[in-house]
Amino acid sequence: MTGRTSTGRAAETSAKETSLKGRRELAALNDALALAERGLGRQTVAALMARLLRVAAMFPRSVDDTLMWQVTDLVTGDDLSDGVKLTLIRMGWASIVQAQYRAHGLRMVDAPKRRQAAAA
Repeated sequence: MTGRTSTGRAAETSAKETSLKGRRELAALNDALALAERGLGRQTVAALMARLLRVAAMFPRSVDDTLMWQVTDLVTGDDLSDGVKLTLIRMGWASIVQAQYRAHGLRMVDAPKRRQAAAA
């Protein structure tokens, strides 16, 4: 008997679901940024920055709060062009991805069903 309680398993499952949701959000933000960088996206720079902040909140150990405040100030200001603002948002996204890579390595966002069944 391993001594794990159902509460421990529930917390572990919740952490995995949060991690999966965070990785999905990172992937979706990447797609939105790619479209915006090509001039095809419908989202404003402010909306993309809001998404970056939401993703950063899902990975609190990956990004320093002061960095996010600085990026937010630059993106919401009128001093920079939209292209530069998109670059800053992309850099914030990349820093989260890099921190997650260091912490966990490369993992698929959605594992195939066979691997999930084998792991259970």
